[in-house]
Amino acid sequence: MKGVVRSEIETLLQTPVTGSGFSEELWDRKQAATFLGISEQTLVKLVLEEKIIAQKSGRKYHFLKSSVMNFLKGKSNN
Repeated sequence: MKGVVRSEIETLLQTPVTGSGFSEELWDRKQAATFLGISEQTLVKLVLEEKIIAQKSGRKYHFLKSSVMNFLKGKSNN
């Protein structure tokens, strides 16, 4: 299953889908963590380390899908 997810991520990184719907999609912490294949705690750690951009509203974090994709692009270039 992880191999399939990884291949889909690689496909998205190579040929990203653009458009207003893609860049404006807003994810909560659980959705972003699930997409990245990491725990919610690790995701918060990445936010605190300023490795991924998030908006905090009260006690909740919100992520633009484009921010998550930019994080993946940066990670794959390292």
